[in-house]
Amino acid sequence: MQSNIKLYLASDLLQALNPKLSFSHYLAHVELFEYDQDCNDSLIMSIARPSFLMVANGRSNSCQLSYHPAGTFQKMIHPGCHKLLLIELRPEWVMYKCENLTELQSLIMPYRTNSGSPVILPSCSVAKGLLKSFREMKVQTTELNMDKDGYIFLNRCISKYYGSLLSRAATSQYHQHKAAAIASFISENFASEVVDDLPKLAAKFMVSERHLERLARMAFGIPLHSQVIKIRMNSGLNHLHTSNKPVHEIAGLIGYREPCYFSRAFKKCFGISPTYWAKM
Repeated sequence: MQSNIKLYLASDLLQALNPKLSFSHYLAHVELFEYDQDCNDSLIMSIARPSFLMVANGRSNSCQLSYHPAGTFQKMIHPGCHKLLLIELRPEWVMYKCENLTELQSLIMPYRTNSGSPVILPSCSVAKGLLKSFREMKVQTTELNMDKDGYIFLNRCISKYYGSLLSRAATSQYHQHKAAAIASFISENFASEVVDDLPKLAAKFMVSERHLERLARMAFGIPLHSQVIKIRMNSGLNHLHTSNKPVHEIAGLIGYREPCYFSRAFKKCFGISPTYWAKM
């Protein structure tokens, strides 16, 4: 398979980057680029025809699988030593792979419809492993075994990326489930002491305190403590509207041992004291 892509730096569009290593296979064309950059620049990618690409960035250990229509694309790069593995995959093989790998199927339709918009799947932290595998294959393979070793390497690239993508999706679902459980517990137990005790609350959900805070922000969009106060204030306001209970009793019902703390929080939230509100 022949290369369909050229890379340039915006600072020197007259000279395409030359790969340090390259490998042509009937399923893909692979190029390894290594270059030092001493200032901010843009990496320009010129694509002659619609292509499926796997790009592994050794600097950030990130790897992405994407579909790109023909055209020119660019990305900002920062100073430092860059190692980039560019794998251009044969479209027929990607079609075949996507039939059985559901997380990759979003790549197919743009290619079939010749869409003018690229599709870039999530980044996975497998680049360093792929770079190592590519170097080992280039050193160890012989001309006799080139087809077989190339096939193994390319399948390994897809498998590692896809496995990491599934793991990422599973982790995301786990976090969403935990966040929903925390939200439900806080809504039902906002008046209890445990919601004010971060270590106990974290232990209940078997996560660290820091992770609990992250999950709470995922669930509420605001810090956990702020959400507890918000629920308590709304509940206190509801009691003032719908009952004749005294302020000190309402304070106890919504989680405040001392009525003065409730009064301060209420005034900060609504601009007037609960006592004054009750008289309105």
